Amino acid sequence: MALSTVKKTAYPIMVGLMLGLLQVGLFFQLTSMLSSGFGTYLMITLCWLIGSAAGVTFGAKVTPRMTYLLVLALASYAICGFLLARLPFETEVWPAYAALVALIGTYPGLFFARMASVYRARTLFLLENNGFIIGMVTGTLLLMLVGRVALWIMPVVIGVTLCLLREPTPGRLPITA
Repeated sequence: MALSTVKKTAYPIMVGLMLGLLQVGLFFQLTSMLSSGFGTYLMITLCWLIGSAAGVTFGAKVTPRMTYLLVLALASYAICGFLLARLPFETEVWPAYAALVALIGTYPGLFFARMASVYRARTLFLLENNGFIIGMVTGTLLLMLVGRVALWIMPVVIGVTLCLLREPTPGRLPITA
């Protein structure tokens, strides 16, 4: 298998892996340090989807590098963790968590908006979704085996790797499968 084929296949899988790790991290941190009620899960899901919708909507209209939004997503994740550590069980901070989760959600929205011209839809969803599932399973297992530190290290490692990889472009890495 050629290096370019491996790279073009690995990129959406790694994005999905990182997004799965971020969602597992948000879920476990918010449910253990804020509230374990259904509202917390709903807030994470709804705000992630709102951010993703904004990323898809504005992804074609604005042209920030995906690396910038990746760094913003990781910074939002870190701020969320910092707030949870400093203000555990403070429900007045919910709007800040909601805004941070929405900011994180803009990255996957922009990812799908940008990659739609590079990958066929079914291929993009297959690769990213499989990476996402691997990320959720890996994040959960690492949390159980290593502890909460895994929720910090793994998204950063994958995020740095994604920053070092160049984002696929239509003319450079077309996917036809």
